[in-house]
Amino acid sequence: MVDSSGETRYLAVIGDIRGSRLAPRRAELQKLMERGLEEINRRFADDLVAGFVITLGDEFQGLLREPGAAVKVLVALEAVLGEISVRYGLGWGTISTELRELAFGMDGPCFHRAREAVGESKRADRWVTVSGFGGDDEVLNGLLWLVGAARGRWTGVQRETVEQVRTARTQREAAAARGVHESSVSQALKAALHEPVLAAERSAEILLGRYNNLHTDDEAAREVTK
Repeated sequence: MVDSSGETRYLAVIGDIRGSRLAPRRAELQKLMERGLEEINRRFADDLVAGFVITLGDEFQGLLREPGAAVKVLVALEAVLGEISVRYGLGWGTISTELRELAFGMDGPCFHRAREAVGESKRADRWVTVSGFGGDDEVLNGLLWLVGAARGRWTGVQRETVEQVRTARTQREAAAARGVHESSVSQALKAALHEPVLAAERSAEILLGRYNNLHTDDEAAREVTK
């Protein structure tokens, strides 16, 4: 997106693995991360300006073209990383270096904001913190805090059921794939607060999507990019 000064804005995403330094098999953990990030880079190639890459042993980062894609990318990251618990920081702004295929060796305000945001996620023990959207930061952070709190309470069965349902056409199909009765799927979804989580994710997605493709001659564009 181009802001009112004529500069293009992007959404930087930084992920920080919880407790990775205490993990007994760090080499396996890193390989799992690498495979997961490669899958995300393939699936979301059209949404990524610079692909996700591990930058430190316990961190990775990527650069999105538009904020509206952030929620679906975060949800997909959670699915491919499985039991790996991650805190995220999202920063909206410009970059001061050239674009690269992978988000390594890049810098600029969006990365600085993402770095501050992931620091806040660590301090407050939140799933996701965003920065750079002005007055909408508070609304977005409230929604994503709620989503993260619900997700953090999911059992392994609930997580697997949610992921299965999200890729299946119906609950019946998801139940058949898991080899369980449809009522078991319904119970797991209810315990996981799946419908409220979906609603909150959708609300955050809609709000972030308002920052997509704004034009410099639009009053709304001038307002949200101050």
